[in-house]
Amino acid sequence: MIELIFPLIILGIFSGLLSGFFGIGSGIILVPAYIFLFEYLGFPPELIPYMATGSSGATMVFAISSGAYVHNKNNNVELDIIKFMIPGIIIGTVLGRFASLEIGFEAVNLLISIFLIAVAFQLALNFEPKEVIKNSSSLEKTIGSSSIGFLASIVGIGGGIIMVPYFKYRGSSMHKAIGNSSTLGWFIALSITISAYFVYPETDQKIPYAFGSLYVPAILIVGLTSSYFARIGANLSSKSEDKTLRYGFAILVILGALRIFFKNYL
Repeated sequence: MIELIFPLIILGIFSGLLSGFFGIGSGIILVPAYIFLFEYLGFPPELIPYMATGSSGATMVFAISSGAYVHNKNNNVELDIIKFMIPGIIIGTVLGRFASLEIGFEAVNLLISIFLIAVAFQLALNFEPKEVIKNSSSLEKTIGSSSIGFLASIVGIGGGIIMVPYFKYRGSSMHKAIGNSSTLGWFIALSITISAYFVYPETDQKIPYAFGSLYVPAILIVGLTSSYFARIGANLSSKSEDKTLRYGFAILVILGALRIFFKNYL
């Protein structure tokens, strides 16, 4: 256990900086890293993906809370918009956790990979609709947020990869899109954490320091480290130009898409 402390601290620093800078939940980094960790520790194969997504969500509760606070402090959170999306986010995330036990990941992850690559090109080329619709119905917000929560829960990401483009299409600036995403991502992470405690495959093997599908040592070490560095990332985000953020986020989205694809098909 002691030999894992330093690598987990490094993982916390890296994931925290990215979480704060891009307004994502850092699940793109945490999920594969936790999968490798749990394989190394000899966890049952049927538990590993659920332990990885659950522990990732719990870790993101720490990192996102710090980044979301800074984004709100810098007036980059549109509270009048996201308050209507929180219920849908929670419902979709919980349903996604249950669905992950009933359906295979392959087809869903393939569709998400294609979607992420399309989003990356959109961000890189800065293609935007001629007319931006800033006003939307409560039903549209509920359906959209539920879908985001559902997809984010299944693949164990914080939802920023989906939410930042969504808010861009709704007319938000890049900084506010990231701030909104970071705030809603905290509710996704919290919902994943609670769901992961109760919803997981049954196994005869007892995992030390695990509650439900949550691995506490990794959550605490990575979570506490990332929460500090997420503030630094959020401050860097606020001072960066929109173009820099757009290209950086596009690269991150492509990496996320490739991670999902290679994890399932190679």
